[in-house]
Amino acid sequence: MKKYNHTETESKWKNEWDKHNVYEAVDFSPKPKKYILAEFPYPSGKTLHAGHMMRYTVPDMYARYLRMQGFNVLFPFGYDAFGLPAENYAINSGNHPSVLIQSIIEDYRDSVKRMGYGIDWEREINTTDPNYYKWTQWLFLQFFVRDLAKYQEMPIWWCEKLKTVLSDEEVITDKNGNKISERGEHPVERKLLKQWVLEITKYADKLLEGLSEIDFPESIKAAQANWIGKSYGAYVDFTVNNENIRVFTTRPDTLFGVSFLALAPEHPLVSKLLEKAQNKVLVNKYINEVKKQSDLERLSNKEKTGISLDGVYATHPLSEVTRQIPIYLTNYVLADYGTGAVMGVPAHDERDYEFAQKYNLGIYEVIKPYSDEIIADDKVFTGIGTMTNSDNYNGMSSTDFFNVVTERLTKEGRGEKATTYKLRDWIFSRQRYWGEPIPLIHKEDGTIESVCDPSNPAEVKEKLPLILPELPDYNPSSDGSSPLERSKDWVVTKAKDGSMAKRETNTMPNWAGSCWYYIRYVDAHNNEAFADMDKMKYWLPVDKYFGGAEHTTLHLLYSRFWHRFFYDIGLVPTKEPYAWRMNGGLLLAPDGHKMSKSKGNGVEPMELVDRYGADALRLAISFLGPYEDTYPWNENGMKATARLIETVFNISDKISD
Repeated sequence: MKKYNHTETESKWKNEWDKHNVYEAVDFSPKPKKYILAEFPYPSGKTLHAGHMMRYTVPDMYARYLRMQGFNVLFPFGYDAFGLPAENYAINSGNHPSVLIQSIIEDYRDSVKRMGYGIDWEREINTTDPNYYKWTQWLFLQFFVRDLAKYQEMPIWWCEKLKTVLSDEEVITDKNGNKISERGEHPVERKLLKQWVLEITKYADKLLEGLSEIDFPESIKAAQANWIGKSYGAYVDFTVNNENIRVFTTRPDTLFGVSFLALAPEHPLVSKLLEKAQNKVLVNKYINEVKKQSDLERLSNKEKTGISLDGVYATHPLSEVTRQIPIYLTNYVLADYGTGAVMGVPAHDERDYEFAQKYNLGIYEVIKPYSDEIIADDKVFTGIGTMTNSDNYNGMSSTDFFNVVTERLTKEGRGEKATTYKLRDWIFSRQRYWGEPIPLIHKEDGTIESVCDPSNPAEVKEKLPLILPELPDYNPSSDGSSPLERSKDWVVTKAKDGSMAKRETNTMPNWAGSCWYYIRYVDAHNNEAFADMDKMKYWLPVDKYFGGAEHTTLHLLYSRFWHRFFYDIGLVPTKEPYAWRMNGGLLLAPDGHKMSKSKGNGVEPMELVDRYGADALRLAISFLGPYEDTYPWNENGMKATARLIETVFNISDKISD
């Protein structure tokens, strides 16, 4: 009896698949279509580890099943090769990313092919290919010409180790409450810098509305909704020294009960208010103490602290309230949340009550329950009810007064109805080399223009792609400027009117190419457009999208934003990019920790394929359990599946004999 040789058998059938284009996705086939997608990898390590294979094996199994059911299946593959992950790996290995990335892609391609996945390789993409990022640049210009890409000074997260700006979504909180970078877990700090931003906030409502139209797990929908953080209420303006302190409140019906204002120490008006304060030295000392606290510490249930600006008082916006309103700097108000200022209503807010008790501030009840419920002295009433101690509004329901007082504030120019969001505009520029050049130029008069008119095909063909120049020394600059500043011949250019100008030297973030890659798979070799509309109508949306939970408020939110914008301007036929999403779990290293290329604890899948075969590895992964769960890797599972495959082979061999 012939002994099973996995290398020989698998090689034979892979050659047959390639020869007959078994996994080719046919555009406009009369068969019903299914578009199955797994997130493409960052080439940020020499090889893919077994955890990656878990991410691709399950979608591959499903794609095979659909083909057997008679569907025309698109299951593509590519490489998310620009950005921090790839550049950091290049720096650490002492190679130039343009050379290293190509070598890594070849290794990744070989590994994925050896795994025997049913991929349509004719649609393979690479985000660093000029023929690809030409269209990434063109899509960015769609935002620019419609005034959704802005160059503005703003407080940003700066990572000294990475030497670049990070968006809010790329900053996480460690177990000690400190803000760190999501990539590499390095310390970050706040700085005021000019950056390119995409105004994702203008799409907040559409992104929320779209969640009801897609089949995502409730956990993903909740995470995105919470990240967007929509709140209804009013802006209220308190006057002090001819300056307005604007607060946002979800409870304007409690306005009569304000007894203090609480400002973040970083509030832009603090420096002006300090000029009038009688205790400047103590206030500055307090500000420095708060700067040492993490956001988590400031927002936790630990002690709320503050310091008054002695001698500085605000005027209440309602003329009936004649008392002076003291102003405090506090540790529980953050500058980048709301307006950085809060009105303190101790009788109807537990946090304000705690603060008022500590600093002996007034407590004014202005809403009483509808019932005869008695509120204990150490409790606050936070519900709706009947207005009291509110002058002519006594007896009115607080729900009605919410609208009445908001209308009055608007009429008198002391506030307005407002809807706010936690979501911040997406900081889109990076002070790194390895990224898509931003196709804009800065003129000497301070204006900014695009390198071409994106609506003019001839200009697009002539000016795009704007090629990333070769730069031998591509290391991040110590002063925060982009490495591209060092490419003098590339930077200096001419504007459309012939005047001297300077190219934008920041690059796009590593999320740019992945915001639309699922579209390019539909028409991977189109040189005249980012994708053909008829092909998009056939294939989109993605039917099943498999990926990682870490991308819920990053790639997954960003790509939904881009796609909805594309829909609004007529570039794509669907409102949403993905009809269904599942986040995969993790395949842990044998030591129980997450497999990581940077930590060097990944299980090398090609070594396993050499010993047991790709079928045995795919089968071992499929036996682990539900895709969304997390499992430790155990090689004994592969030994078992290898024996099973050998047994099946032997049985079939006997039958054929």
